[in-house]
Amino acid sequence: MDLSDLRSLRYAVVDVETTGTQLYKGDRVMEIAVVHAHDGRASTAAEFLVNPQRPVSRYVARLTGITWDMVHEAPTFGDIASRIQDALHDCVFVAHNVKFDWGFVSAELRRVTGRGLRGRRLCTVKFARKLLTYLQRRNLDALAWHYEVPIVGRRHRAGPDARATADVLLRLLADARRQDVDTWAQLQTLLRTPNLAPPRSYLPQPVRDEAIA
Repeated sequence: MDLSDLRSLRYAVVDVETTGTQLYKGDRVMEIAVVHAHDGRASTAAEFLVNPQRPVSRYVARLTGITWDMVHEAPTFGDIASRIQDALHDCVFVAHNVKFDWGFVSAELRRVTGRGLRGRRLCTVKFARKLLTYLQRRNLDALAWHYEVPIVGRRHRAGPDARATADVLLRLLADARRQDVDTWAQLQTLLRTPNLAPPRSYLPQPVRDEAIA
């Protein structure tokens, strides 16, 4: 049982923008940001545009504002891998929909170094589902609105999204402490607790977008 105090842990909040969502079909990271969150404060540790070494689709360019012209002379992931590893070292890896960001960063590191990510990870979507059961949505916009966190800069850019997610994380951790969740083991227990299902409605339901960062 890991009794590490949540307040003593250092968190590396990560956001990546990618050429698409198909990790195993060749999509790559084209922007990454890492924001450290610790002791109630957040600070940017790394932020890079990345040459993905493959084209950027028109859809992704419209969504993110990142074009091939912006990244074709940027460093490759191999050029920045050591700085990303330094930023992630001895931290809990955190992201909004952590499976996505962890998967892409791990694949990029494995491609360069032969070794992917290891260690603790935490998903702010799942965390919010357990703590903020009364919210209809837990996407980043909804959580930022709930906690009055400003998103400074364009949405779907790594830096603004990572900084907003870090501020949301700090507020989630504060809410967890108010529910007597103080250690990593207690947090894992909370995250494994099944949600009580609301009464089923047969009316049309909105598309769920909680995991859309």
